[in-house]
Amino acid sequence: MISYKLFNKISFYNFLKGMAMGVSDLIPGISGGTVALLLGIYDDFINSIKSFNLRSINYLFTLNFKKLSQQLNLPFLIPVLIGILFSIISFSFLVDFLLENFRVVLFSFFFGLIFFSSLKIIYNLRPSVFYDFLFIAIGSLIGYFISLIDPIGIGEGYFSVFISGLIAITAMLLPGISGSYILLILGKYDYIINSLTNFYFDIILIFLSGAITGVIIFSRVISLLLKRYYRNTVFTLSGLMLGALNKMWPWQFDGRNYLPNDFSKSLGIENYMELSIIFILISFILSYSLKPIK
Repeated sequence: MISYKLFNKISFYNFLKGMAMGVSDLIPGISGGTVALLLGIYDDFINSIKSFNLRSINYLFTLNFKKLSQQLNLPFLIPVLIGILFSIISFSFLVDFLLENFRVVLFSFFFGLIFFSSLKIIYNLRPSVFYDFLFIAIGSLIGYFISLIDPIGIGEGYFSVFISGLIAITAMLLPGISGSYILLILGKYDYIINSLTNFYFDIILIFLSGAITGVIIFSRVISLLLKRYYRNTVFTLSGLMLGALNKMWPWQFDGRNYLPNDFSKSLGIENYMELSIIFILISFILSYSLKPIK
């Protein structure tokens, strides 16, 4: 039987962190990996999911939950995963509404949160040599160029849904690269969101199977990099978050970024400048309060 330690205050906090990851995964431009890194659970999350293997399946079918819990760190992983799934199922309608009606304000908050928190992560690691700054620059360039990719189509059918899940979850694990944005690039974002909101279980299950496959494969790569090249990896990931901010700029329309005043004058759309500044300040306070990653 799974330990009662799954259900305590720490588990509740991990559930809330999982919820934050789930909400972010619904928004093109921010990834669950970004939020995990900002909230200080990225290492634990990657190490837990990469530990899944054939022994895990054996422990599950033989009901050896004690060894399964030890192997996968279930007291940590289960609340986080439940939080992620809860948010994706519960808030897909809300996120769709906010993106439709309050996109500028929503993106202002996340832009500020990612910007300030990325700087804090870098500051906590105290970059001091040339290669520290080089990896930050490389990550920033990669994140920026990814943000410039135009949407493409990968066809229809179950196989394309599976591939979309595999690629998107890989992006979700990487801070700075949004799985939802990858779905936009692949031309599958609206299709998957519509499947979630309308409970098309065949599409959801195939997408999840692709996602699970991607998690099992890619989490091992990230874990290895974090173990052997921790500082370089985190500097690169932090740079990715900064570079990808191009896609989170609040005042954008049809793939083009505007200054706030030009946004209103050129497009005739309210720029919500005062409200955006308030939410950017809130994001600064939150990022200042976040637990360091190490």
